[in-house]
Amino acid sequence: MFKMMKSTGMRHWMIQMARALVFPVLLSMLSATAALAAHKASQAPKVGDMAVSANLGFASAFDSNFDGIEPAFTGTFEYYSTPRVSWRGLLGFTSFEADSPSDAEVDFTFLNGNVSYNWEGGWVHPFVTGGIGIYSKDASSSLPPDADGTEFGLNAGGGLDWFLGERWALKFEGTFHGIAGDEPDSFFLGTVGFKWWF
Repeated sequence: MFKMMKSTGMRHWMIQMARALVFPVLLSMLSATAALAAHKASQAPKVGDMAVSANLGFASAFDSNFDGIEPAFTGTFEYYSTPRVSWRGLLGFTSFEADSPSDAEVDFTFLNGNVSYNWEGGWVHPFVTGGIGIYSKDASSSLPPDADGTEFGLNAGGGLDWFLGERWALKFEGTFHGIAGDEPDSFFLGTVGFKWWF
């Protein structure tokens, strides 16, 4: 019992801390862009390139019982089969608080497999992406037991890679996620992060 209370308290503290840090971190990332604005012609992507990214942002559920903006964290690994086409794995975390009961929340851990297509634009590469995913829901005890579970879903969206150097970019992305099962079953995910090619 004590262990469960301690775990719930720790999770609540982590969520509150993440909310407090989202906007200052996003602001500092955007400020760093101005300082690094000496853009070089990009050497990426090329056939066989790989890239990783770390991203911070927000998630907003479309379900009326879970409205509100919540912090989100994602990481990606990408492989380029052509300069324009890449295959991507994404691991993400977010949590949605319910309006009723007021202490209810659903934590999401999701793994997506996507294909992306980008356009050459010098130091700016717009892209579109879409794919499938597995979404694991961990609901608080105040919600029905069937709120927990693992569901399949689809996602689609786009963004841009803004190159700050030959192998570094600032990445902006927005995706829509639709998930099988109970609410929350759809959300928008917006992130910004750093991406590195190797």
